[in-house]
Amino acid sequence: MEYSCIELNNLPDEILMIIFQKLNNIDVLYSFHDVNQRLNKIIHDRIFTSHLTFVKWSLDNFIDLFSSDIMLNRFCLQILPSIHDKIQWLDLDLSSIKHVLRVANYPNLDSLGLYNIDEESAQCLFNDETLSSIFKNQITTLFITIYNNDDNHERMTLSVANACDKIFTVFTRLTTFVLYESSYKNRVRLNFDNPFFPNVRSSTLLKLIINVHSFDDCLYLLDGRFDQLHTFHVDLANTWCPDEIINQGDLPNLKCFSLSCELTTYDYNEAILPLLYRM
Repeated sequence: MEYSCIELNNLPDEILMIIFQKLNNIDVLYSFHDVNQRLNKIIHDRIFTSHLTFVKWSLDNFIDLFSSDIMLNRFCLQILPSIHDKIQWLDLDLSSIKHVLRVANYPNLDSLGLYNIDEESAQCLFNDETLSSIFKNQITTLFITIYNNDDNHERMTLSVANACDKIFTVFTRLTTFVLYESSYKNRVRLNFDNPFFPNVRSSTLLKLIINVHSFDDCLYLLDGRFDQLHTFHVDLANTWCPDEIINQGDLPNLKCFSLSCELTTYDYNEAILPLLYRM
């Protein structure tokens, strides 16, 4: 190891930068932080520090990259405090969110990925007074997976809806919102056909990427509750023609629209074409 370190130090900065860019930036920071001043200067470049992803997709779910408490503690006690002002985006699993967000002030953090969140943990996290300033005043982009193991589909859907309602209440500067499912086997899609469904809305949201149950839900999202929306990507479980007339708001700012569904549709002319004509 000693000889390999000497050989590494003999390489010019440009070559080291090329090598490190081929590696995961989390591994680079963990392996080379505080080895020496020269390596510190290289790995503290914004290429390695602006976007830190502490989760990875495996099989049908996101898993935490912190393989041990030793790794988590090293990042929280040494690495993150030294690069806190360079970080603009963090992707975190539920198990490490509070540990990471509390260890330092992140003045340039404006994007978050929060994975494997459930309604209870969302309520606890978003009500945390020590983190509220970050959520309310800094975060403009949010990627999230909301996890729920309830066998009752209606309760599960309502739980996700309540979490979303809390998000739009807390993240007052949110301009981009992306909602994914945590697990392919237990896919959770929003369904507005519920009298207890919260009236989710935002006057700041510009971009929305979301999965919903039916074409009705797509129309509900375009009823004026997101009146500043300019980009909307929606994936449907089905494209059945709406059973009722859904109040439609104006779409003055919508510039980009994408609609997808894995199932065959037999209501294209009755459901989708009128929406496209309206746009």
